Amino acid sequence: MRYLKILLVTAPLWCLWSCFSFSYNDDDNNRLSSRFQAVVMERTAFENAVSIMPAMPVQKAGKIYVYGNYLFVNDVNKGFHIYNYSNPSSPQPLGFLAAPGSTDMAIRDNIFFINQATDLVTLAYNTDSNTITITKRNRNVFPAMRSPDEFDGQVTDSQVIVDWQPL
Repeated sequence: MRYLKILLVTAPLWCLWSCFSFSYNDDDNNRLSSRFQAVVMERTAFENAVSIMPAMPVQKAGKIYVYGNYLFVNDVNKGFHIYNYSNPSSPQPLGFLAAPGSTDMAIRDNIFFINQATDLVTLAYNTDSNTITITKRNRNVFPAMRSPDEFDGQVTDSQVIVDWQPL
């Protein structure tokens, strides 16, 4: 009976102990700072940066979205490349939707929804004139970007982290 009591007391403690990791790797767990530096924009410049630009090469491809005869390829944390996709074997570049900090988009009824770092931006894209009109911006819908090694950036309320660069 005595051994059963000891087992009933120590078993939950042993299970709780196993939830914590006590092995440290000098390269990762003991660091007090990130190996990356935040790329920061002032909020006014950040909000005014959404625009259509001439087509350019993709640098770091992210998510892909097809809508009607158009193909959108995210350039991670930079914006979206727009292609005419009426001939899928030969997409033709039309332009670049610059949106610093963006990684994803959705389209419904010709209304575009993009995440731009912390904000959800709603815009209308006119395919004939290759122009956009921002119809709504919901600020701070998404959490601030963390570094690839999971550190928070230190910014003021008037700043937004749009990317992280290695030191």
